[in-house]
This record gives sequence, C-alpha cells and structure tokens, in this order.
Amino acid sequence: MKATLDCLECIASQALRAARVATNDHALQRRIFDETVKRIPEMDLAKSPAELSLIIYELAAGLTGNIDPYKTLKYEQNAAALELEPQLRRLIETSTDPLATSLHLAAAGNIIDLGIQTHGSIDVQAAIQQAINERFAIDHSDEFRSSLSHCRDLLYLLDNAGEIVFDKILIQELQKSTPVTAVVKAGPMINDVLIADAEQVGLTGVCSVIDCGGAFVGSPLGLVPESFKQRLRQADMIVGKGQGNYETLDSFDGDVFLILKAKCAIIAQHIGVDRGQVVLISTRTRKNSRLPQT
Repeated sequence: MKATLDCLECIASQALRAARVATNDHALQRRIFDETVKRIPEMDLAKSPAELSLIIYELAAGLTGNIDPYKTLKYEQNAAALELEPQLRRLIETSTDPLATSLHLAAAGNIIDLGIQTHGSIDVQAAIQQAINERFAIDHSDEFRSSLSHCRDLLYLLDNAGEIVFDKILIQELQKSTPVTAVVKAGPMINDVLIADAEQVGLTGVCSVIDCGGAFVGSPLGLVPESFKQRLRQADMIVGKGQGNYETLDSFDGDVFLILKAKCAIIAQHIGVDRGQVVLISTRTRKNSRLPQT
C-alpha cells in the first residue's frame, strides 16, 4: 500500500503521541515533533505509511534515550488480556464453529493499538461482543479454510501486546491443522510484540516463536533482512495481523491472509470498507478479483 497526503498528517499526530509517551519533558516533546515534521516534505509517497512512520520512533528513542517507552503499557495490556482469556476460551468451547469464532476474536483483539488510539480509550469488552455479532466486511474464510487444509507451515505475524492473547487462542486452533510459527519484532516498536511479551502470555509454550530481524511497523519488504524474506517465501500460508502488516504485505506474492480492523479512513478506503469494520482478506483472491477479465 502506498501512502497518501493524509498519511503525512497522521504521521505528525503520531509524532506528538509518541513524544508524550517517550518523555514528560515538554521541550523534548516539541523537538521530537519538530524533527518529525521537518522530514515530512522529503517523504516518498510511493512507500507505505508504515515505513514512513518509522522515523517518529527512531527520533523519539534517539532524542530521549528511552528505547522502549511503551514497555510498561505493553505489560499492562498483556496482563489485562490474560484476565480475559478464560472468557475467550469459553466462547470457543461453546461455539459451533471454533475456527470462525477464533478468527473473529483475533480481529477483535486488533482494536488494541496504541499507535492509533490513546491508552485508556480502548473498550476491549465491546470489541469482543462486536466480534461475536458482526461478520467480516470482506470475508475470505472459505479461502482461508481451503489453504489451511493443505498447509504444512503457517507463519503468523503478530501485531500488538494484549492482542497477542487473542492470537494465542487462534494459533492453538490453527495448530489442530498445521504447525504454526509466530513472529515477533526483534526490537521495540510502539506496542508491538517482542519475545518478552510472547513469554509473558505463554505463547512460547504453544508454538515456535521467531523474530523478524528488526524493529519495524508491519513487515516492510524493502527493510526486513533477506533471511526473513526467505522465511516468508518458504511458508505455505501467512497470517498477518493489523494495519501495519496490511500496509506492507498486501502485495506480497504468497498465500497471505490479513486480519485487521480498519481504524484509519485511508486504509478503510484502500480496502473498500467502512472505517471500523473488520476484514479477513486473502491477498491472492483480492488480486485475482481485480484482474481485467479476458
């Protein structure tokens, strides 16, 4: 996905939010904001919004010396989500279609995103109820089940802390059909999942967990190391969570499924849904449906 002019406005807003999390020093907050805005004129709109936003967090870490400003919030989000786990498991146990319910709960977990929202404004219980009652606005569940039926290597690209508990439940359901390898970030990036988060919620006891080789928003193919790109190519099936993975993997030539809530108007427009809707997209199916008819 390519960035738009509206994405540049969002980058400025993200810079202010990130600055306020990284430091209480108003002068430093202003400097992070100013240094980010200085770089906006040179930003290449041919790149994804996820890639363009990286400068915010590089500046925040460099100027404050706080390399993981979201660490405490991530721990709290994981702990809060773990308290919900028994409720989530009861929903799976009583479901007539545990895989479908697990997929919808994974989408519900995607509401937990400090890059987009302000901490404290997230109503996870409402998201759970909405997930149970609402269908995917784009629903490639049949394609998902078909791919899963012959998959022998599924790569699951995790997104945010807290959300990882919802992912763990889906991963356990997927492992009834195929081995799953979960992917975390190699270094701090907003509230994205690190190996410490996977350990905290018990995911390392459920499946293999690797890192993507760096600290990125999503999985920008021009930045991730070649070794990780090769791992992406090897996978029979890839599940990517969240807007960052949508922005960076929507054109990857693989059997990719993207699960996310469209929190941003630009991404919603790009997908073709209303803001706030949840989707399960097969990138292959979408690409084929957009090909000119012969």
